Amino acid sequence: MKLTHKILNSESDLSNFNCSIDDELGLNDFIHNDALTYQQEGMGVTHLFYDDDKIVGYVTLAMHSIKTGLVDLPIDVRPKVNFPALYLGRLAVDNTSRGKGVARYMINYCMVLAREKAKEEIGCRVIVLVTKRYRVEFYKKFSFEVSSEKLGNEYKLMFCVLDLT
Repeated sequence: MKLTHKILNSESDLSNFNCSIDDELGLNDFIHNDALTYQQEGMGVTHLFYDDDKIVGYVTLAMHSIKTGLVDLPIDVRPKVNFPALYLGRLAVDNTSRGKGVARYMINYCMVLAREKAKEEIGCRVIVLVTKRYRVEFYKKFSFEVSSEKLGNEYKLMFCVLDLT
């Protein structure tokens, strides 16, 4: 599957996108009702992924940080409090496109984007996300680790250290 991507804008046609199955996080509601305003307010940028002309998934990205004590980076410089991070805020795949590698493609896209920006535009050493406990194993496939930070029983903070070589 060869996907293309575009940044969400007021002309984006979301009418055929539906990620409502197992959507306990409200991802379908977010993309249809809040994502554009969220973006206009500078809270995150939503990237839409297309297979031909059909939106098959989206991810919303924002700047973030993670406490230095939660991540061991093999670097010489140590910030006092936090490492700069990219926050993978929301990720969803259309109901009809699940199981086809769309999420894998979007996560890899985010990793490449973070590495590129870290080298030339914005400091970034880590990708951070919060996920439901039962989705931890999925993200581990992409080298995400569970943080020791406590978020309650249902959610886990995960991070992936970027290889900038």
